[in-house]
Amino acid sequence: MIQGMYQFCNDNGRFPSCWESRNIGCMPHFHSSVEFVYVTEGEVGAMFNGRQLSIRAGQFFLVSSYSAHSYRSSESSRYHSIVMVVPLNFVPLYAPLLSKKVFSQCLSGDAVLNGEALHCLRMILSLGPCDDENENLTRSYIYVILGLAIRRIGLEDTPQDRFLSKKVLIYLQDNYLSPITLDSLSKEFGYSKYRFSHIFNQYLGCSLTQYLDSLRARHAANLLRMSDAPLLEIAMNSGFDSVRTFYRSFKKNYSMTPTHYRQTTTK
Repeated sequence: MIQGMYQFCNDNGRFPSCWESRNIGCMPHFHSSVEFVYVTEGEVGAMFNGRQLSIRAGQFFLVSSYSAHSYRSSESSRYHSIVMVVPLNFVPLYAPLLSKKVFSQCLSGDAVLNGEALHCLRMILSLGPCDDENENLTRSYIYVILGLAIRRIGLEDTPQDRFLSKKVLIYLQDNYLSPITLDSLSKEFGYSKYRFSHIFNQYLGCSLTQYLDSLRARHAANLLRMSDAPLLEIAMNSGFDSVRTFYRSFKKNYSMTPTHYRQTTTK
């Protein structure tokens, strides 16, 4: 399932989430939370702010606040990883710093950091879902990871383009049901169409149209699960200008037709 969007739930939960992941890919997404990925087996392809990366077993991947990222899965590339998403409000000692700066490197080659990160992530997994009972212990392990990452990798100022991309992506999240074009974005923010085209290709690896389609397809998927409305009505209420575009975009993002999706998810 696609996640090419702002992940509101990651930023508004009280507790962090930590889980094991096997061969699962996702479309470009972003959040103000920081994200950790430690690959324990195999290799996973990733996109980070427009850069294509390969994260191999034993490597630690750090996603700074509001960095666009995605993961690719394929039959030829099997992997196992531990993933953790940490809302900044859960780590108040570091939140002011992490909201303004980014890690100097997203892929750690530091043996000390990687070893401690794996240990802490495994301990957090063993505690189970974070709740009132294990909140302080979970936070302690996260502080170890963040403290070591800041000390051994370092932080740097957030690139200027990242501030603009953050504003644009949040604007799209709030307005994707309305008609939006490069021209309308240019008027809204006062930059050229070329600048916005560059931002999407650089940070998300897709066009504005493809990104909007992913947001609209997600909205349509929710309507398909929660209502019996005709497909034409769902297409129009999701921001698509035609049923044909709706079908094509939905199948591209969910690898199945809207009808099949409804049958599969409403049983």
